[in-house]
Amino acid sequence: MSLKHRTLSAVRWTTTAAVVRTLLQLAQVAVLARLLTPDDYGLMAMVTVVLGFASLFADLGMNSAYMQRQDVTSEQRSSLFWLNVGMSVLLAVLLVMASPFIAGYFNDNRLTPLLMLSASTVVIGALGQQVRMAAEKALDFRPVIQLEIGAALLGFIAAVITASAGWGVYSLIVGSIVGAASSSSFAWLFLARGWAPMWRCRFSDVRSYLGFGSALVANNVINQINMSIDLLLGGRLLVAAQLGFYSMPRSLVLQLQFMVNPIVTRVGFPLIAQVQCDLPMVRAIYLKTLNMTASVNAPLYVGIAFFAPELILIMLGDKWLSAVDLLRLLAVWGYLRSIGNLVGSLLLGLGRADLSLKWNLGLLCVVPPVLWAGSQFGSLGLAWALLGLSVTLFLPGWFVLVRPLCHTKLLEYSVAAIRPFCVAAISMVPAYWLLMHFDNVYLRLAIAFIVSTPLYLVLSYFANRGWVIAMVSLVLPGKVKVPDYP
Repeated sequence: MSLKHRTLSAVRWTTTAAVVRTLLQLAQVAVLARLLTPDDYGLMAMVTVVLGFASLFADLGMNSAYMQRQDVTSEQRSSLFWLNVGMSVLLAVLLVMASPFIAGYFNDNRLTPLLMLSASTVVIGALGQQVRMAAEKALDFRPVIQLEIGAALLGFIAAVITASAGWGVYSLIVGSIVGAASSSSFAWLFLARGWAPMWRCRFSDVRSYLGFGSALVANNVINQINMSIDLLLGGRLLVAAQLGFYSMPRSLVLQLQFMVNPIVTRVGFPLIAQVQCDLPMVRAIYLKTLNMTASVNAPLYVGIAFFAPELILIMLGDKWLSAVDLLRLLAVWGYLRSIGNLVGSLLLGLGRADLSLKWNLGLLCVVPPVLWAGSQFGSLGLAWALLGLSVTLFLPGWFVLVRPLCHTKLLEYSVAAIRPFCVAAISMVPAYWLLMHFDNVYLRLAIAFIVSTPLYLVLSYFANRGWVIAMVSLVLPGKVKVPDYP
């Protein structure tokens, strides 16, 4: 298969995975939000932040270096695998030992057993990580996606069963463990294809990967601080129930990013790595993926902002209605974050983790104090601070990261990122006006979808025709001709 056809195939399969996985996540939220309490979700938000930091050190960035390199020997791959597993075991032990102190920081001793139990997912996930990445590196996404869907379904079932049995927040932990165990097991059963690591772990094999890997780890740690500082501050300054009311809409907003963005980033990283010496092609790929992602995300995030009350009533129930204003603010923040997230594939595909590290070091001087100031006004203050930062950093992000790497002009970057948002906002206005005449929440949301969706597609055909053609080619392969890159 040509690079173009392999890319389209990969995009189709990552799209399938993202949609199915997100539907499972939303179904899990809709069920568990009625079985669990905001207090449970507040506790889980703290656990998730801690695990997010721990996972950054699991492989020292070596698996991403393995993805970026095109000439990896079998000896190097084996050493990389055992290094990943060894680091994961060490991190899990350290996390168990540090759990009481972490719980002390958050002023909640209930976190100690939760963190100890969750530490196992670090090791379980590491066992299958490199096997999955090897398939993704070859743009062979079909088996990866099928296995991910199966693992997500098993995790969902486990969480719902244990929540129904009254396990509370522990049901969320059980679901994550079952999902991680299923994913790693399936990877070895169906993706390894006869490969097994040699009993070899030598520093000489991985020395050449340390520069990229160490820069990536440092960058990811700082980036994680910048991304999670709102939860770190909220976990310390707010009670668990208040943090739950904040973290739930935040999680819903991010679920959309986790649905749409991996369709592009998981394909974009290895694709850009393969053509990294051809700068015009890199630039064309980045702009196309930016426009594609923004065009898919815009109606979702704008729709959440317009119809937040209806979505909360249907998804979470009336006990979560006080989170409506938070959901609206975080929806706009989520959109800006989703388009900024794409630069990661560009940086990693070109091997420029060092530039990403410098950017995130700069953010580290800005983000924590701004969010701390916002946290003094409660959860709404945090949401406003997040949104303000995203708007302010739009132009500097282009100037520091995008322009030097692929020579994209500000106008074409801004058009690709902002035009879909404006089209989506215009398409939502008639539906929002019509909703005033109906009381039934399900009918209101149905009308919003029926009116806004075709209007967005029609407006996009005139204002963003390239995206419409690309979407038709994905749904009806072979029926519409898509120009080659660049």
